[in-house]
Amino acid sequence: MVMTSNRVTSEFQDVVDKIGDIGRKRHTPHVLEHAQDNRIRIRKSLAELPMPTGAKAESGILISAGPSVHRKNSIRRILDTGYSGTVIAVDGAYLACLRNGLIPDYIVTLDPHTTRVVRWFGDHDFEENSRNDDYFQRQDLDVEFRKNSLEQNQQNIALVNKHGSHTRALVATTVPKNVAQRIEEARFDAYWWNPLVDDPSQSGSLTRQLYQINKLPCINTGGNVGGAAWVLATAVLKIPRIALVGMDLGYYADTPLHMTQTYHELIRHSGMTEGIERFFCDFTFPLTGEQFYTDPTYYWYRKNFLQLLEKSSSWTVNCTEGGTLFGPDIECQYLHDFLQKTTELATAVKDTAHG
Repeated sequence: MVMTSNRVTSEFQDVVDKIGDIGRKRHTPHVLEHAQDNRIRIRKSLAELPMPTGAKAESGILISAGPSVHRKNSIRRILDTGYSGTVIAVDGAYLACLRNGLIPDYIVTLDPHTTRVVRWFGDHDFEENSRNDDYFQRQDLDVEFRKNSLEQNQQNIALVNKHGSHTRALVATTVPKNVAQRIEEARFDAYWWNPLVDDPSQSGSLTRQLYQINKLPCINTGGNVGGAAWVLATAVLKIPRIALVGMDLGYYADTPLHMTQTYHELIRHSGMTEGIERFFCDFTFPLTGEQFYTDPTYYWYRKNFLQLLEKSSSWTVNCTEGGTLFGPDIECQYLHDFLQKTTELATAVKDTAHG
């Protein structure tokens, strides 16, 4: 078990308080450049997105890319029940869905990173974009991406090209050119939107600059693609019952610190490796009593998500079966229980209609 702090230290909170500003400073040039590049690709706005009907309108499952998706075999379990509601995948979970035979109704993509995000769609410049970047080798997400093989990448390109046209892509204008090109090439049905990255009423607002480029709807994301997908599911698609899987926002206790996503950034911030554990804190998942830990970035995402939940009228249940996302406004439940209850409700609705 990894040794971390069992509380939020002052050093930890100091980083958390700076996450928003750090992200804006890092991404602002790319965000505006990508929005300008993507103007020519925009055919449909999020405002034109058709609403789900029938069973798809009754409930949804949002599949994020946390390690629990693989450890708990969540995608296969969803598929095996014949679940008939809406399936929404974040970009990092999309290929895992396809490999298991599950074709999502929607995929959400947001991140402006110019070399990493395209990997989730199959990367035509795989070797160049992989050079001197150990991001996929040092994370406990999709194990397939640790293999980092040319053969696997070619298989991913073919898989996405085969199935892309069966999924609606909800695409932020901030995605890089290579992601936008793959969405076009794989013939996704794409609907575009702007992320709400700051207060548009403030002078020099980045959100306002994005809107002036394309006049597209602006959506609060909570700072990450999982939060964005949940907002799109509840506020845009109006799905009243949402289950979350893979929304870990943290790490299993047996994950080495150096395998966490922001490890190198925290080393650079602190200037040392000794004592780095003070930039992580522990959580006990209430449903199972299992131990997890998180870093300042995921902690910030968690805080943002819980704040969004407070304002939502949708019923959201966390079926991740682990991680750090729990609180007064979100119920934690085993995935089996959600799937069983959803099946029972669907059967009851059918019986009432036939009666």
